[in-house]
Amino acid sequence: MIFLKRNISISLLVAYTAKDRVIGAQGKIPWFIPSERDRFKSICRGKYVIIGRKSFEEIGKALSYCTLVVISKSLKSVPEGCLLCKSFKKAVKMIYKLEKAGGKNPSCGKDLISGEKSSKPSGSGKTEILVAGGEEIYRKALPLADRIYATEIKKEFAGDKFFPSPDGRWEKKTEKECSDGGIDYDYVLFTKG
Repeated sequence: MIFLKRNISISLLVAYTAKDRVIGAQGKIPWFIPSERDRFKSICRGKYVIIGRKSFEEIGKALSYCTLVVISKSLKSVPEGCLLCKSFKKAVKMIYKLEKAGGKNPSCGKDLISGEKSSKPSGSGKTEILVAGGEEIYRKALPLADRIYATEIKKEFAGDKFFPSPDGRWEKKTEKECSDGGIDYDYVLFTKG
């Protein structure tokens, strides 16, 4: 895709079970890890975050610390502070245009990101777009991604939605081993090798 040459970097942000790569069950996240929400907020702060309709419906609102870009062919509108696109490709192109316009909606001049703008990962010079689910959106984004911020949950959970397995081109680094609410998990960073 042409946008990859335009200072755009795509990263995935995901929590899944280490054994089966479960990310969801019947439209919900099957675990509750309070510190995981803090990590999500920290990584997403000031960035555009692409999510599918079902993932958005679980969140159910705009987030003050980032701009959610919802991919849906059926939704007609989203709350103020969110953006709506019909496809992943259109979402990335729209974000690129908004970044060129300084983070403002070119049609109305409205600032789309509240608070400090930090969409560039440190030292990269590229705008980092995050992809935060669900399964279909991850599958479309994975071949284009440069990094994956993953939480690998060591407890098993049943599910019907799964994170695709990265191919052999990825290098994996465990950044931190954690435990919260009786659930052990690792923060892992994948980068393309």
